Amino acid sequence: MRKSVLLPLILLVAMVASGVGYGVLDAYNLVPGILTLENESVDMPETVEISLTDAGNKEVIGINEHAAKITAAQVQPLMQQLVAQAQNGLPPNPDSNDPAAKMPVATGSRVGAIVIDTASGKTLGQVNADQLMTPASSSKIVAAATALKTLGPDYRFTTSTHLAGEKLFLRGNGDQLLSAGSGNPAATAGHAGLADLAAQTTQKLKDKKTTTVQLFLDESAFGDQNPLANWQAQGNDNYETKPTPIAINNGLANPELSYGYLPDPGLSAAEQFAARLKDQGIKVGQIQRGATPNDARKIGEVKSAPLHEVMHETLKESNNMLAEVLCRASAAKAGTGTNFSGEIKIAQKVLNDLKLEGAAFANHDCSGLSTENQIKPQLLAALMQQAARGDDPQLRPLVASLPIGALDGTLHDRYLQANGAGNVRAKTGSLQNSRALTGLVTTKSGRTLTFCVIVDSFKEGTGTIARGAIDNFVNGLAGL
Repeated sequence: MRKSVLLPLILLVAMVASGVGYGVLDAYNLVPGILTLENESVDMPETVEISLTDAGNKEVIGINEHAAKITAAQVQPLMQQLVAQAQNGLPPNPDSNDPAAKMPVATGSRVGAIVIDTASGKTLGQVNADQLMTPASSSKIVAAATALKTLGPDYRFTTSTHLAGEKLFLRGNGDQLLSAGSGNPAATAGHAGLADLAAQTTQKLKDKKTTTVQLFLDESAFGDQNPLANWQAQGNDNYETKPTPIAINNGLANPELSYGYLPDPGLSAAEQFAARLKDQGIKVGQIQRGATPNDARKIGEVKSAPLHEVMHETLKESNNMLAEVLCRASAAKAGTGTNFSGEIKIAQKVLNDLKLEGAAFANHDCSGLSTENQIKPQLLAALMQQAARGDDPQLRPLVASLPIGALDGTLHDRYLQANGAGNVRAKTGSLQNSRALTGLVTTKSGRTLTFCVIVDSFKEGTGTIARGAIDNFVNGLAGL
């Protein structure tokens, strides 16, 4: 993409003058590093050789190994403060007129945390890092890694049509970001369009002098689509729906909102596709559901943006249903079962293949929505460490897709005017009884640290204390 020279220079000077973190400059591609906010779709060759390290230089690209090292003695007081604040709230304020502000709050919280020097891999501090805890949406980094390793960063989800006589099958394969109209090749959401698929399909039908079809919706690629029982028990209908392999705009009822789903996203997509066919003169009977027969002939297809861009959407905004897509599509390819159990099996296999403890991912889903999910903080930190080190090029997009403190995604309103602004890149997590943050932080000295913090089991109404304790801890790391 071409850029003018003047604007980046002005932005660079302004950001440096205002003390904005290096991570922000990196994100805008104004300085070297591992982050980017650019979101272009580029057709890549099937085989791409990527070298992230020079054979003669073992430094990790994007990590300053020459920055002053952070010691365990520096981290330990922050770790102690984290536990104290998570369990008792912020220190009492003697100057406040509010009696409640002068009293500690017993939250009942359990705290798990670990900090690793990213360059050396040395653990600088930990508390309960080997305990199974409720990770909430920090689970999504496992979903991302699972898809990157199983499908590959450049994989694209295909939505296709298949003809058998006068029976037309609309087959979904995982694209929940379809456009009802024409696709936009420069976008991630709406990259592929049902109007384009309808145009291809209509041409083939007319070539065969077929003007009437019976349309079948084929969602068989994702198998069992019943929502997890625990999701329904929580009453989180606004934040989940069934994991369908085909949907327009993620299946959301209102395109302006990031929550609230249609009752049947797959059927709604099929209805839009039928309408596009009718616009072009094809008569369509009542839509039915059915698997595509083996003898049906493919007559049209559209492809999503590359997986690494879909993952970007997933992690930045903590998209629950896209996280399930990443694991469900991986399970389908690996043959571990197109259901929630199959998702967990392929995720554990990927973790084991990475020489990590697969059993420490004791989840029931990949989005982190279930309150019954359990993960060890040290597993999440170890996975983030592998992605950050760059030894495995397939995992590299994970780091660039993390929200950035005070800048974007689910961290856009955190670390404002603080040390962590632009220097924290991490996956958030929030459930009724859990708050979590997993990612990377760059210290004032320029050293990169890998961390995971989970606070769970707290009393109702004390979630803000848990989040505040986490933010104070990570901001403290950024200030070292």
